[in-house]
Amino acid sequence: MLNTLKKLSRNKIFYCMMFLIVIMFPHTIYMQSDNNTKLVVTTIGIDKDEDGYNITSLAVIPKVSSDVNANLEIFEGKGKTISEALTNIALNTGKEVGLAHCDCIILSLDVMQENVTQVLDYFIRTSNLTTNATILATDLEAKKLVEASKSSNNLRDLTLKDIVIYQERTSILENTTIERFYRAYFGKSGTFFVPILEVEEDSQGSTGDGGDSPDQSEGSDQQSNSGKIKNNGDIIILKNGKFDRYLEDDEKFIYNLISPSSDFMNIQIKNINDEYVNNSLEIYQQVSKVSLPIYTFENGKPTVTYEVWINIMMEEIVSANNFAFASIDSLQNYLSDTAEKEILKVIDQKRKNTVELMQTSNNDILNLYKKFNAYKHKDWQEYLKKLSNPDKYLQDVDIRINTHLSYVI
Repeated sequence: MLNTLKKLSRNKIFYCMMFLIVIMFPHTIYMQSDNNTKLVVTTIGIDKDEDGYNITSLAVIPKVSSDVNANLEIFEGKGKTISEALTNIALNTGKEVGLAHCDCIILSLDVMQENVTQVLDYFIRTSNLTTNATILATDLEAKKLVEASKSSNNLRDLTLKDIVIYQERTSILENTTIERFYRAYFGKSGTFFVPILEVEEDSQGSTGDGGDSPDQSEGSDQQSNSGKIKNNGDIIILKNGKFDRYLEDDEKFIYNLISPSSDFMNIQIKNINDEYVNNSLEIYQQVSKVSLPIYTFENGKPTVTYEVWINIMMEEIVSANNFAFASIDSLQNYLSDTAEKEILKVIDQKRKNTVELMQTSNNDILNLYKKFNAYKHKDWQEYLKKLSNPDKYLQDVDIRINTHLSYVI
């Protein structure tokens, strides 16, 4: 032990380390905790009016309580800019607004009527917020959705971000983060998709547990919205950062069908009459699927053909009359020629509707520019040169779907 101390005493690094410990130790002891200096915000809602922006933030305030909701508080701030609104929250709470744990930004429809880069620009410039925060939308006030999120946070494993994950498996949605938004914004198509969440109002309402907290913002509403969060599966299309339109059901269906990664879809056909059923409603569920896009040019025009092999099984059937099946096994395992033709007919009609919507609205929801430019670059560039307006490249694109059905027994 003595030998070790003698060796250390001869080492200059040892004296440097001791000097740093002596200097830094008192500072560390008396340094304030981040809980005392920062407001840990998990969700932000942004509304807009004539005077500027109204920001509603959901923050974690550590308290000794078995009720999770007791650790959540809502603070509000107003300002002509995002920075000013957040500064007002800081002034009213006496704490810096910390965004490192913010995983969700909710935008109202009023905000999206203008270029949302005016709002998101603040968040990508500040080092407090990571670019993987999710962007969500609501056609109501963003404030109401934040309040509903607070009242439902007793289910800690269920967040606003988690609610839309299912849509990423069944629709055109990808992870709707700030980073992905800017990739689409600066891309050629400029098309980005944002899921919409609503709040189902509770007629009785409830009083929030904000109490008389001294940290409560002056603008914070003491009444907490006890409504339930509702997801109708609606999706907004942003074109070049601004609200364009809502995504139609036929577009969602077609994208789900041709997407190689989607693993769940239902196909519904109506008014089926054959030797087994009369005027029946039949719903078939996807069991497995393979989708292969083929990009070609025919007579100088871009053509994409999706070859889709899909295995289906009957999920539900409602018939006006009793079934004429000999056994329950036949009912479960049979796909009539009439039903198969109707399924293909429904798919083709939805394809036509989707192509028409894409061309009339000039929304490249399938990201065809990127795909053709990657796989058929030379032909694609020549095609663009021939157009009077290269931004209208969708007008002559032919989209085909060859669906190969197999019934799972």
